[in-house]
Amino acid sequence: MTATATASRARLDRRRVLEAALALVDREGLEALTMRRLGAELRVDPMTVHHHAESKDRLLDGIAELLWEEVALPEDSGDPAKALRGLARSLRDLFRRHPQAAPLILRCSRLPRSELELFKAYLDVLDAGGVREPAAVLRPVLSYAAGYGSAEQSMLGVQCEPAQTTALSEREVLLYLGQALPPGTPPDLASAAAAMIAECDSDRCFEEGLDLMLAGLPVRG
Repeated sequence: MTATATASRARLDRRRVLEAALALVDREGLEALTMRRLGAELRVDPMTVHHHAESKDRLLDGIAELLWEEVALPEDSGDPAKALRGLARSLRDLFRRHPQAAPLILRCSRLPRSELELFKAYLDVLDAGGVREPAAVLRPVLSYAAGYGSAEQSMLGVQCEPAQTTALSEREVLLYLGQALPPGTPPDLASAAAAMIAECDSDRCFEEGLDLMLAGLPVRG
């Protein structure tokens, strides 16, 4: 190993490598992430990246760890419903900030410490607030928020292009639907597509869904 490579490795740490990987995925998508490309981004030999990340799978796990750190921890309000609303909104916002990288939190791989700490913080708040079976309540809220955030980056949110980061106008949505529907789609099916994709205000639908989920929050008697 050359003196230059040794010095470069010494300046790097695991977090800097992961942050560079996340930035690359945000800009160009997961398919652009390779050890060689990341080494070029950091101006080091790819083997230096391997020293900090071991493999691409571990690199993806590390990015997920950073993403979980961005999800808000509960405020000390003593209100379980308020805490769950904050969690759901924060998790949904994660998909908006990192549309290319956020699906990594759904990987069935290692559980990062940041994710476990988040789980414990919310379970503690729910338990302290008298919620019965906190895990049974927390799990569907997490699934709802992550699923909603993911759907907004797909067909349901008309966000199918990696570069599409702003909401489309009503005219753009209708043009998109006209291109996406199969030729000869019957009017009733076209109307169903419009109702699902074009006619629902995304923020309102998200909040109404949360209202439905939290309306029957089970509290110990």
